[in-house]
Amino acid sequence: MKDHIRIEDPKQCCGCGACVNICPCGAIMMKEDEMGFIFPSVDEEKCVNCGLCISVCTFTDKGSGANGDPEVYAAVTKNTGVLMESSSGGLFTELAEAVLDKGGAVFGAAWGENMSLCHIAVENKKDLARLRGSKYVQSSTDSTFKRAKEMLDSGRYVCYSGTPCQISGFKAFLKKDYEKLLTVDIICHGVPSMKMLKDDLGYVAGKKKMNIRDVKFRDKTYGWGVLGSISGDGAKIKYHSGTSPYYFYFLNGEIYRESCYNCRYPSEGRQGDITLGDYWGIREELTSKMGEVDVDKGVSCVLVNNEKGRQWMKLIESRLLIAQSDRKSAEKRNKQLTAASVPMREHTALSDMYKEKGYDAFLYWYKKHYKEHIAGAIKRMIPGKIKRKLMQTYNDIRSR
Repeated sequence: MKDHIRIEDPKQCCGCGACVNICPCGAIMMKEDEMGFIFPSVDEEKCVNCGLCISVCTFTDKGSGANGDPEVYAAVTKNTGVLMESSSGGLFTELAEAVLDKGGAVFGAAWGENMSLCHIAVENKKDLARLRGSKYVQSSTDSTFKRAKEMLDSGRYVCYSGTPCQISGFKAFLKKDYEKLLTVDIICHGVPSMKMLKDDLGYVAGKKKMNIRDVKFRDKTYGWGVLGSISGDGAKIKYHSGTSPYYFYFLNGEIYRESCYNCRYPSEGRQGDITLGDYWGIREELTSKMGEVDVDKGVSCVLVNNEKGRQWMKLIESRLLIAQSDRKSAEKRNKQLTAASVPMREHTALSDMYKEKGYDAFLYWYKKHYKEHIAGAIKRMIPGKIKRKLMQTYNDIRSR
């Protein structure tokens, strides 16, 4: 007799939502645990034990659905406006617009009511702005797997973007490839919970007495890096590891979902047709091949993982400043291409205290690292161009 999905160890569930989307009886919902992470919960009265939810759970299915050795590029959109609104080089927007030009739809993570993060479908270029930018928190895929499949079955083009585990779950849900489907995964460090972020935004907003309307974890106003902003009530303030306990612990790798430390995707191959991330530490000999590139405005690291990805890249090539690189160079500053994040020394203690005391635990541990915040603030005061020049000089000395 077939059974239904049961999550006995949080390390074995990434919260992709494939089980929710595949259930023919609507018997599965995603519910938060004490940390705010979402897990499937089965209504035994509705469940018919068909086993479909188990069949689409690919997170622990080693070696399934991984693409082979990728082509690697550094690339930047020629559209300056899009570039400045993007976290890195603006490649996602160029790919998304190519799909929309074919009458398709683009799925990605967008802020919703009460600053929640959910996947949505965008069918016009104006709304693409909602999907741009890094969001350092887990998005709910909700029922978008089903909606995307309906569009594909009707013959429409679809671009679905997300973390590697979300793309893996989506592909397992579809059960087959579609010629008109483009999947885009991101180079992912790991995801904290929406509950943690809301706690943090409440703390930051309370200090400034503002109603938050928008959050940018990466705001190009301050250059290409990890300086963000919070906006609301006509005001805008900086949001970064020196002002936010959440942001600090995110960058330190302390508050990710347990499955993120158990992620198999870095070592077993990419899930998307194309993978996008930041080309951190890009060197001058590569940017010189791209044309007029201002590194301070961001550069994308692009992994083209299969023939379908190559065809889409050819379609947008004229819109880009681009140069071919190699995987080894891309991996130097993107370690998540080779291995899952490692929980830092205080991960367990911080998690246990958060369960007991909530956000006060963040504040307690954050104050213990006051010196690190000061050092980080000093580093952020140094302009990006100067830091890159110092790094270039350091690399030149090492190579002699």
